[in-house]
Amino acid sequence: MCLQILSEKISLFLGAGSIANKIAPMLKQAGFHPYAAGSLSHAKNFALMYGFEKFYTDYEKLLKDQNIDLVYINTPHSLHYDHIKICLENNKNVLCEKSFTLNFKQAKELVELAKTKNVFLAEGIWTRYMPYIDIIKDFLAKDLIGKIVSIEANLAYNVIHKNRITSLELGGGVLLDVGIYTLNFALSFLKDEIKNIIATCKKMPSGVDESNGIILEFKKGAFAFLNSSVAAISDRKGVINGTKGYICIDNINNPSSIKAYDKERKLIKDCLVPKQINGFEYEFQACFKALEQNKIECDEMNHEEILKMMNLMDRVREKMGVKFIGE
Repeated sequence: MCLQILSEKISLFLGAGSIANKIAPMLKQAGFHPYAAGSLSHAKNFALMYGFEKFYTDYEKLLKDQNIDLVYINTPHSLHYDHIKICLENNKNVLCEKSFTLNFKQAKELVELAKTKNVFLAEGIWTRYMPYIDIIKDFLAKDLIGKIVSIEANLAYNVIHKNRITSLELGGGVLLDVGIYTLNFALSFLKDEIKNIIATCKKMPSGVDESNGIILEFKKGAFAFLNSSVAAISDRKGVINGTKGYICIDNINNPSSIKAYDKERKLIKDCLVPKQINGFEYEFQACFKALEQNKIECDEMNHEEILKMMNLMDRVREKMGVKFIGE
């Protein structure tokens, strides 16, 4: 890789969503170099606002810049495939916001391209990189709650007014935007093969899912009960139920505390999550750690896990009868 890893120069492909406005101010605070912003409409204003050295209104010109160490993509889901591909073809390392692509087929092609080109590729599903995942794994390794019997998770935000959410053309709906977090939460701790999937949803007029309920049955007998919505407000809690107790997470999308309880439902372990800038720094730290080790994927969310998740969401959408344009 012909990269200047130590400078950690980051470029952003800007989408219309607000997430870029959360990423940008974090970069300098976390010790990264906000180098270039790329957008077809508002690159200049964005770059000036957040202190980027350069801006590009043409993605192809941005990708010719040899000083970029990592491109972060946060455009709509439907554009991820094209934007990741053009980056990889130009030998640019990529961190792409979730959902990685629209479907498994697109994801598989891109992972294979990254391997062929020996270029770094990762998915920005921020919860997979957060310290709380390891805290829970430590609770489980210490056998605080025994064997996992079931996992429950819910996540809902009332964002139904946003065009990217309602649009079938943009790969909208709750699953790829919000439900992906409940699925990732469950699969972070249940590594068994999925035996059966039950999924249903309420659809919007456009054909995308507005709210959904998902049950995953695993081969060794555990279950995951998951629900998500873009038309409601929920408590965002997660629970891991075991044979000897249970673990409660106050917010699966960005928790502040994790508590373990015994058979008598008495608190036996209470752990505060480490202080953070805004939580997005962890995925960038993981990317540059991987690059320094000459890896083309992150340990926290490797290529196999990316493909596993995309395949699972394809299967869930099939159960719900949600199909994107062109599939």
